[in-house]
Amino acid sequence: MENLMKLNSTAKDGGSNGSGPFAELPPSMGVGSVAIGREPMRPTVDLPVVPPSKATLLKNRYPVVERRENLSSINFFHDYVEKNRPVVVSKALKHCRALSCWTDDYLRKVAGHRTVILKQGLNEEGVGCLKTITSRLSDYLDSVALFETRLERDEVSAKDRPPYLHDLPLLSVLPDAADDLDGFPSGYFPDWYRADWLKFAQFFLGPSQSLTPLHFDCLLTHNLFFQVRGRKRFILLHHDQLPFCYRYQWRWCEVDAETPEFIRHPLYRDAQIQECIVKPGDMLYMPPGMLHHVRSLDGSMSFNVDWHTRASAIQGVLALKRGMPLKNVYYNAVIALGQCTGQPAGRVLPWYRSYLNYVS
Repeated sequence: MENLMKLNSTAKDGGSNGSGPFAELPPSMGVGSVAIGREPMRPTVDLPVVPPSKATLLKNRYPVVERRENLSSINFFHDYVEKNRPVVVSKALKHCRALSCWTDDYLRKVAGHRTVILKQGLNEEGVGCLKTITSRLSDYLDSVALFETRLERDEVSAKDRPPYLHDLPLLSVLPDAADDLDGFPSGYFPDWYRADWLKFAQFFLGPSQSLTPLHFDCLLTHNLFFQVRGRKRFILLHHDQLPFCYRYQWRWCEVDAETPEFIRHPLYRDAQIQECIVKPGDMLYMPPGMLHHVRSLDGSMSFNVDWHTRASAIQGVLALKRGMPLKNVYYNAVIALGQCTGQPAGRVLPWYRSYLNYVS
């Protein structure tokens, strides 16, 4: 990665609101309405702040998110979206050739010349040192391959991992992705998004042990996350658990959800937590405001779509009163206006597009 060039770090969320009261979604959104039914873990000693081993990550410490297969879109909306419940849908991408054809060689061939933005500083200590760097995609793929080889030989540690290609518009990396995603289950989106869902999709690519610390999506959107290659472990908490998680910079949390330091963060002992592992072809649904901590167990490729219903978009606008940064409220207002006035998503997209290039 000799040609990597540092860029200025930018904030996706418009500054810190950590000193104010914890923001919570209003009761009308139903967040946290599903009881977990478990006693919180109460270790007697603090765990070390080091990346856990893959074997450790594969052991379930918390209740596991429900997993479904062949879930109809009607049942998806009725049983999960309306009830603010997460769910993993197995084999949701089974009809898409992207599952088999999106290899490193394929990416080098169709997009290796493209310049991509990488995030450096998504780590166990939080995002205080988050920066961006740029690279040709082919050079980045080479650096990831070298890291995986050296990691397997015990020549490097997990903390030596390359930066993370994290949350870039999918079409900026793979402009012809529609062909490879033919057969995609677009019925899991509201009608307003279905014709243009791909324009809202964000792409993730990175080495094993890549990490996104505990946070919630900054527009309080619904989130459909699709795994193409490798596995990821999600640690999940409903938004009403935010007061236990020591929020800073609007949407990030100080707690290391994998190895919490209970002396430093004692309230986290009482948090209600779930987890899941998403595998190639799986889809994970997360309701608005759901906190999630994400670790790649393998070299991984994914994409997601943040989306609003009319109700969640309006609630996103009203979140200004609970401390949401004004810039984020603007993007929610754009979607709310489009949905409430019947304007198609494609017509609204020019006013929303800059959000897809946020760096957070």
